[in-house]
Amino acid sequence: MTAPGADVRHLVRPGIAGALAGALFFVATPLRAEPQGHLALRAAPCGVGNDGKLWRSTQFCGGFVGDLLLFRRRNRDVGLGPYVEVLTAGLWDARFGGGASLLLPVADSFPLVISLGAFDHELRAASVGATLFWGNRSYNFDNAYNYALGVYASGYRDLDSEGATLVSIGVELDTFFLAAPFLLAFQAMR
Repeated sequence: MTAPGADVRHLVRPGIAGALAGALFFVATPLRAEPQGHLALRAAPCGVGNDGKLWRSTQFCGGFVGDLLLFRRRNRDVGLGPYVEVLTAGLWDARFGGGASLLLPVADSFPLVISLGAFDHELRAASVGATLFWGNRSYNFDNAYNYALGVYASGYRDLDSEGATLVSIGVELDTFFLAAPFLLAFQAMR
C-alpha cells in the first residue's frame, strides 16, 4: 500500500514541463503586449514543520524566482504567465518547481503578484506552494526585463504522509540590483 499523496509525485515533473512548454508557446505566439520577465533573489526567516505541525523550527530560507508576465502594455494591466523557483531552507532542504503567476495592479507601480505552483521536495515528495508578492514592479517601457523589489509571503506543503511544511515572510530583491555595482565598476574601468 502506498502512502497518501505518493501517487501524485508523478504529476510534478510533467506539470513543470507543461508550464515551461506553455511559456515557450506564449513567447513564440505574437501578442499585442510585450512579455516581461525578471529574476530575483528571495531571503527570509522561515518555519519548517511536519506531521501536522506548521512550525517546528526556524531556518533561513533563500532562493531564486523568475517569471514571464504576458498581456501587459502599461502599469494598470493585469499580467499572467509562468514562473519557476528554486529554494532552500537551512541550506539542506531543496525545493524546485513552478506554476503560474497573476499580477493584479493595486497601484501603478506596486501590484500584488499571486503565484501558485507544484514543486519537488528533495526528489522524494511532491508539494504544492503559493506566494503573495507586493512591491515595486512597474511595467518597463524600454525593454523586456521587469525589475522587482518588495516583500513576499509563501507557503509550501508536501503531499506525502509526512506533510512537511515551509512558511516564510521575507524580501525579494531583483538580481539586477545585485549585479549593478559590478556593472558600474566594469564600466568605470573601461
